[in-house]
Amino acid sequence: MDATNITQTVADGYLQALARRGIKYVFANSGTDFGPIIEAIARAKETGTRIPEFMIVPHENVAISMANGYFETCGEMAAVMVHVTVGTANALCGLMNASRENIPVLLAAGRTPITESGFPTSRNGTVHWGQESYDQGSMLREYVKWDYELRAGQPIDTVVGRALDIAMSDPKGPVYLTLPREVLANDAGNVGPMPRNRPLGMELTMPSAEAIEKAATLIAATDKVLIITSRAGRTPQGFKALADLAETHAIPVTQTTGVNLPSSHPMSLGAPSKALLEWADVIVVIDTLVPWMPSGARPRPETKLIHLGNDPMFTRIPFRGYESDVLIPGDTTGAMRMLNDALQVKLKAKGQAADKRRGMVAEMREKARARQAKMIQDVKSSRPIHPIWLAHCINQVKDKSAIVVNELGVPASFLEFESSNSTFGASGAGGLGRGLGGALGAKLAAPERQVIASVGDGAYMFGCPIAAHFVGRAQNLPTLTIVSNNAEWVAVREATLRVSPSGAASRANVMPLTSLTPSPDFEKAVESCGGIGERIEDPEKLIPALERALKHVADGKQVLLNVITEGARVGAG
Repeated sequence: MDATNITQTVADGYLQALARRGIKYVFANSGTDFGPIIEAIARAKETGTRIPEFMIVPHENVAISMANGYFETCGEMAAVMVHVTVGTANALCGLMNASRENIPVLLAAGRTPITESGFPTSRNGTVHWGQESYDQGSMLREYVKWDYELRAGQPIDTVVGRALDIAMSDPKGPVYLTLPREVLANDAGNVGPMPRNRPLGMELTMPSAEAIEKAATLIAATDKVLIITSRAGRTPQGFKALADLAETHAIPVTQTTGVNLPSSHPMSLGAPSKALLEWADVIVVIDTLVPWMPSGARPRPETKLIHLGNDPMFTRIPFRGYESDVLIPGDTTGAMRMLNDALQVKLKAKGQAADKRRGMVAEMREKARARQAKMIQDVKSSRPIHPIWLAHCINQVKDKSAIVVNELGVPASFLEFESSNSTFGASGAGGLGRGLGGALGAKLAAPERQVIASVGDGAYMFGCPIAAHFVGRAQNLPTLTIVSNNAEWVAVREATLRVSPSGAASRANVMPLTSLTPSPDFEKAVESCGGIGERIEDPEKLIPALERALKHVADGKQVLLNVITEGARVGAG
């Protein structure tokens, strides 16, 4: 029977409130505070009550990363539930990633029992004193849009509804709800009014027509216009709106992260470059935190700068000094459509200008593709394997609809995609370990698609691999993990050389604090969870190995390839 409206405890009401608002999955790592939740799950199974599916995830970084990957792929929100203070602490790195990437997720945590005696849910273990906190939410308050501790007698449906609405309102982001054990076990009482039939979150705010007019006037006044974006194509609607804007008006597009335009699009010019930044008279920055590096290549002082997005000033970032001539807040997809319409009016009599720019961009694109082709050819036989060659080989074997979660595995600009929601990578927060859980979340959201996690060896270790491979096996989420194993922290080495290019560290045989030798046999980790592992050192054997791996994945097996890449100490492990 459907017992959706039958609630016995607050825990029952909590699970039903999640289900009523469309939450399908809760990624959970349980603790002693979960008793009322576990009882409510068991009761729901007995009565046939609709609640979300709970998945056991044995590390919180994997759980949060799964929620991130799930949203990145299908645009739906998931929930995570963890154990009091310690579980929250383990989830914090992934929560920082969600915050900086504007990913909505409900992180719920139990709270150590409030009472020492008098109730079945009172403290009954030594740990319940050690886990007490003055303010449990304080450790993550800077990175969430809202946090709250549920009080006795409050309507649980109303509290859950508020949390999810805030998370899903632009700019989106994570929220945090603390659930004391005594409160969860209370009689539900009045759960609050039932939700109305509407999507989560506030209606999108459209940019002002006046602001769009200002931007269109600047763009129409020159032949040299450039778009820089990282998230304009996060949704299928945004992906199409950007493609239409760029194609209609022959505006070249560069991308700092993600896939916002098909690789084959005639206006796609890859990553921003010094030459392009200096070429442009007008630059349109669309929903991009770091469009260029102020300490390096940057636009000319006279270049007109237009920034648009849900929060074009990125007000959650304490210090950010990018200049602008026009700031346009509002829905990104709507802004691109409005800008397209405004330019069609302003450029109606300037067809030749667009044709001229189209020719210029075609020439730029051809030169860029030729440079990339030469780089691929130059490294195809390198041993250890070059990451550029690895990216090229992934392109050769993956399906057109494949999802690649690229966390410092290969150069993103060498990967090719034709559709939205096809790739995401390392977070702007820099919290490593996103790739493995992100790939599992992507596979859960799109089980029919190939999912490939391309990660560096350091990122792999941060990803809590045994926990991630456990989930892949337990939940039947077969993915291909490719570890680019260079046996060092390359980013740390490169950052040191930028600060002290001729310093003592540059002359050291092994730069301090960068070596990851002896390198583990990563391929054996997946084997411990029923998967298939293989070590690859020969570049000629890479494509056959990738083809074998993807066949195993199609047959339902998770696979890991330990690819020895440039910079690795071959044989060190």
